Amino acid sequence: MRRIAFVLLAAVHLAGCGLIEDPAPNEARLVVFGETDKPVRLIISTEFVAAVNEDGQTRVVIIQADTVVTTLPYERVYTIEENQRFFAEAARLDEDLQTVHMEVYVDSRKEFDEGGALLEGQPYRFVYTFNQRITREIIVI
Repeated sequence: MRRIAFVLLAAVHLAGCGLIEDPAPNEARLVVFGETDKPVRLIISTEFVAAVNEDGQTRVVIIQADTVVTTLPYERVYTIEENQRFFAEAARLDEDLQTVHMEVYVDSRKEFDEGGALLEGQPYRFVYTFNQRITREIIVI
């Protein structure tokens, strides 16, 4: 009986310390800002496959995505609890943008923070997959 009480007490203590909490993410917040009212193209997906190849590149195959043309600044929260993955790409439209900053937060953790000029053929890309290794060199197939 003492042993059961000890096990229950230990479980309650661990739960209170947060050691038994589910570490899976619930949301991703995308923030893009820079030159006010300048247009950008955003591609956002939670349905994709990503893998790191032998050259250390993360290759991404997007199954379904939303493409948004919007003006800066942009901020939105996406639910990722079901798929536990998030892809975001910010690209210029017709002209280079000299000052763009993109941040991505997974739950409350800042996972991506990139800024500078947004040039043709050089979009900002971010990939997050829960419990899977991903590199910074991202290629979309």
